Amino acid sequence: MTNNTTGQAGAATLDITPPRPVRGYSGPSMYRGPEAEDSNLLAHALVLSDGNNQIAIVSTDILLIGRPEFLAMRELCELRTGIPAGNIFIGATHNHSGPAAGPTWVNAPAPDPLYMDQLTRSIGDVVQQAQNNLQPARIAAGQAPTEDVTFNRRLLRPDGTVVHTVVLQQAPYANDLNPDFPPAGPVDEDVGYVMVEQPDGTPIACLMSFSCHCHSSGAAYYHRDMFGRAGDAIRQKLGADIPTPFMAGACGDTMWVNVKTGLPNPEGQWPCEANLEYTWQLGHKIADAVLASVKDRERFEINNLKTAKRVMEVPDRSLDDSEFCEDNCRGHDAEALNFARTRYGPERLAILDRGDSNCLIEVGAFSISDRVAMATNPAELFVALGLQIKERSPFEVTLISELTNGYCGYVPTEEAFKQKGYETHRAVWVSRLEKTGGQAIADGCVDMLNQCKNG
Repeated sequence: MTNNTTGQAGAATLDITPPRPVRGYSGPSMYRGPEAEDSNLLAHALVLSDGNNQIAIVSTDILLIGRPEFLAMRELCELRTGIPAGNIFIGATHNHSGPAAGPTWVNAPAPDPLYMDQLTRSIGDVVQQAQNNLQPARIAAGQAPTEDVTFNRRLLRPDGTVVHTVVLQQAPYANDLNPDFPPAGPVDEDVGYVMVEQPDGTPIACLMSFSCHCHSSGAAYYHRDMFGRAGDAIRQKLGADIPTPFMAGACGDTMWVNVKTGLPNPEGQWPCEANLEYTWQLGHKIADAVLASVKDRERFEINNLKTAKRVMEVPDRSLDDSEFCEDNCRGHDAEALNFARTRYGPERLAILDRGDSNCLIEVGAFSISDRVAMATNPAELFVALGLQIKERSPFEVTLISELTNGYCGYVPTEEAFKQKGYETHRAVWVSRLEKTGGQAIADGCVDMLNQCKNG
């Protein structure tokens, strides 16, 4: 590789931690963590250029980004940088120890408007900084296998319905979950990566994607959790303070809990200090997998950047076709039953009041050098659908980025609806699409990949 390559890359990182307490995903206000813990929330941006086109990829250590909020962010990025709106991809890591930038449950707090203004400006700032940092670059891309990081969190009871591994956090749970119950779906243990380097091998950024719910820390304060810790571990091991954009892979039905061994701490409680340490362990496992794989991968120039996107209007499930947590998938104790009543009662009434509705879904893709691509969607997509996208992709390496360019809630497979369970329980924003919506998203992602491949 010579220094006169036309391909360029620039990257940047910004702190996006709220300056004051802001209510979290479903609980009390969160606050800035202890300085020694280094847990502040970050936004990472990577801008790629082939001399003619530029694309921007942004990850944020927050729960989700609603579509109206995303559109404001993308518009500002385009205004600041001139990068076309369709070439900008903004994702959330689904970090439960961070705020939501969009609506969640009907009875949950609305996003803090002052923080939303700060976050929007910060996204514009970080993309602009990444663009200003453009320099000659090359990349290496691949899929690196991991072990004991991600597990399917839906286990099949003998009657064909599922029990959620969340009951491990409740005691007693023996009557609700048997560790020998088989998983209801597959897992994707590969971490996808794109390592971006200067022509002499100096790292510029590391883009990653992995299929696991990013909420292992359980921290009551702002914390960037396992995906953030994977980036921290990359920086430690490389000895380089590089941006590490991390996109959530299709992980609607996977998480970090191994039912064979239980929670990291012997008391079975969560959150706790043991989970903070375990989160570091998970981050190191992901980083080790990437660095072990990338050292022998071919480096190639950045050229022929292509993007594609489509906005689809997908119907939401009707009230008659919906279930509201009547299946005890979270256990039979008083806490679980109270959870179902207080969360889903308002959801049922809101859906009844609103009537029939639709959801705008943006699926997209970008490709680099006709060899590596990323497919994006706004769902908490089930793993089987993500694996299907990868298998049908025309590219050598395909990464999945869910919770990107909007939010449309859990999107299970049609088979999962028959098995019932938490992710299938109807909610206004969190599980809403008609039962064929998952396949529509998968087909749309594959179409976008094919458009990139075929020009």
